[in-house]
Amino acid sequence: MNFLVSIIIPTYNAEKTIKGTLDSVYAQTYKNFEVIVVNDGSTDHTSAVLENFTNSITILSTENKGVSHARNLGLKYSKGDYIQYLDADDLLMPEKIEMQLQALKAENADVAYGDWQKFKIENNQIKISETVEREIQGDLEVALFTYFWCPPAAILYSRRICDILKWNEHLPIIQDARYFLDAAIAKGKFIYTNGIMARYRIAQSDSLSQESDLNFVKDLYKNTKGIYTAWKTDLNPNKKTAIIQSLRHCINRLSVLEKSLMKEAIEFLLQIEPHYLPPEKGLLRTMSKIIGYKNAEKLAGFKRALEL
Repeated sequence: MNFLVSIIIPTYNAEKTIKGTLDSVYAQTYKNFEVIVVNDGSTDHTSAVLENFTNSITILSTENKGVSHARNLGLKYSKGDYIQYLDADDLLMPEKIEMQLQALKAENADVAYGDWQKFKIENNQIKISETVEREIQGDLEVALFTYFWCPPAAILYSRRICDILKWNEHLPIIQDARYFLDAAIAKGKFIYTNGIMARYRIAQSDSLSQESDLNFVKDLYKNTKGIYTAWKTDLNPNKKTAIIQSLRHCINRLSVLEKSLMKEAIEFLLQIEPHYLPPEKGLLRTMSKIIGYKNAEKLAGFKRALEL
């Protein structure tokens, strides 16, 4: 195989991790690749670290506009037949690109995804906290919207699918999940490659602030509305259920975090299903039968807030 693979690495204040990420790139058994690092307005010593690699990488510098803008910019300047998106703190396993490139070519596929590990650094050593090994089951689009996720490092895309996709710069938190799903909505062919493809760095602390929790839920709600628009002309029962379940989750969290957006989400759900009745047994279903879902959900929201 002599296909060129473009490895696109957005980086922002990654002075402590970017070298390890690049080392994992140069340890690949497949050698025909180009590396494009998009320095997204870093204010630390990332630029100084990158200077040690200037003979082997292309560096694009921009003001800080976010990871999606950086990936879109990197793709614009790339020349590869296949695209590897890689975060500046994650690691590729040595045979990752070779294995997934072979799989994509053998099946004439657009998206290869594989298994991956969560890790963090303790005492200067890699500590694996979880190994995620699974293949997508059931409806591809519903799976990617509801439960299935893997980091960009564990995925390899064909150029032909990337040329019709765009990273969503208005989803700062879940943009990678949306891109993965957009590839399925665009009818890209997916293939699973068995084996650990990458390592995904987790935060040293798992705690979420209320502000970050709200930002995540806002992203989730915005994404749900976008996916509904994409699915609207083909809203089969499984897709409709997935949309409503996502909205229900958003409503539950927003009832505590931002009530005005909760009300908007309830109205949106009722546009999809005007006579919606929660399927699960319990007080919310009972009250919905008596006073309607909208009013029942508002009462439930007050109860959730009091329980905090």
